[in-house]
Amino acid sequence: MSVFPKETIKNISESLGITNLKDEVTTALAQDVEYRVHELIQEATKFMRHSKRSKLGVDDINSALRLKNVEPLYGYACSDPPKFRKTTVNTNDVYFAEDNEVDFDTILSKPLPKIPLDVAFTAHWLAIEGVQPAIPQNPTPGDAKSDLLSRRTKGGHGGSTSSDQVDVKPLVKHVLSKELQMYFERITEAVLSDDERLRSQAFESLRMDPGLHQLLPYFVQHIHKKITQNHKDLDVLSAMLSMAHSLLNNKHLFVEPYLHQLIPPILTCLVGRTICENPMEQDHWSIRQRAATLIANICTEYGKSYHTLQPRITKTLLRAFMDPARPLTTHYGAIIGLEHLSVEVSRVLILPNIKYYSESILLHALDSNSLQKKQDAERCQNALVRVLEHVAQDATNENEKNQDLATDEDKQKFLSVIGSTIGDEFLSRNENIKHVALQAIMDAAH
Repeated sequence: MSVFPKETIKNISESLGITNLKDEVTTALAQDVEYRVHELIQEATKFMRHSKRSKLGVDDINSALRLKNVEPLYGYACSDPPKFRKTTVNTNDVYFAEDNEVDFDTILSKPLPKIPLDVAFTAHWLAIEGVQPAIPQNPTPGDAKSDLLSRRTKGGHGGSTSSDQVDVKPLVKHVLSKELQMYFERITEAVLSDDERLRSQAFESLRMDPGLHQLLPYFVQHIHKKITQNHKDLDVLSAMLSMAHSLLNNKHLFVEPYLHQLIPPILTCLVGRTICENPMEQDHWSIRQRAATLIANICTEYGKSYHTLQPRITKTLLRAFMDPARPLTTHYGAIIGLEHLSVEVSRVLILPNIKYYSESILLHALDSNSLQKKQDAERCQNALVRVLEHVAQDATNENEKNQDLATDEDKQKFLSVIGSTIGDEFLSRNENIKHVALQAIMDAAH
């Protein structure tokens, strides 16, 4: 016998407009209803237990109904328990949910709710390589401290917890394993070692190892620190440039967030006033050449992603090139740095200023009595001649049909535009210069 009496089934059927229901049918329906209710309660109990609760709620019943592909019951919530009233129909007790009376005048007199804001989306970096950037969207360490204090105060007994007893931890704690710490120490020692084989193995590891993501900011900081502290030690500068080159060529590393920390020490090696103890005997020019190549590679690799990268570097080098107060070593680094960027940069920025620079700065240095100053001036002169040769070669390659040699008149015009300090040296090295090459140089210099 079912727990649901036949009279209940008949009352429900009459409310739906079905009359004269036979007793056999009501008995069968009552048994089926009891089975369905038991099954529903079992499924709802599973939802309750998985939710780590001991009290069955309306949400559990609705979840069980959805699981059985049955539309859930609307109008009920866990915070609003249903209220039932009792009435008697044909000597039978019937329970029904009581409906609250609603006054339409009260509803109509209420002010309209505020219009909701339009849905908008924005994107920001939550963390980069395990470090949270300081941007307005992310919480600051001060917010984390105040939040922690408020939680301690609410959870304390009688407000006995004071701010002096609160141990506030940093917002992001970057912890390196012992293995990574040992690797960092070994690599930083190996790159400065006198053993050539050990150095090459260290650079090879930095270039090929795929597990250096956590150590990348420490390596960048190490490069910056070593170049700053040893800006007159060529061996250290060479090792740090090789280290930066290896990190930049590691395809497994995401170097972009650290370019703003990596570029300044490389520029120091390029346009630094003095990067060695004895400029007359030590070859600091090759270090500047390596730095120029590295800067050009960075602009080529990341210039499309960061559109302001190459313009900012170009502006820095041009300012160093055109500043008469800077030494000739800085001018040389700026010239080769601009030259390595591209032929177009040389054509637009160096050629229009080459006559002014050679006559106002370079000419006096070439006639100086100081041997070192004269040597530096000759380096700058050779660098500017190479710039002219690259521009000439580019113009010759673009106009392969016009291969006529330049006349004496063309050369005189060229010297008037470029100046004799650089022009004579260029013509002496390129006697069979093409007309189209000289014309391209003069057009860019005007």
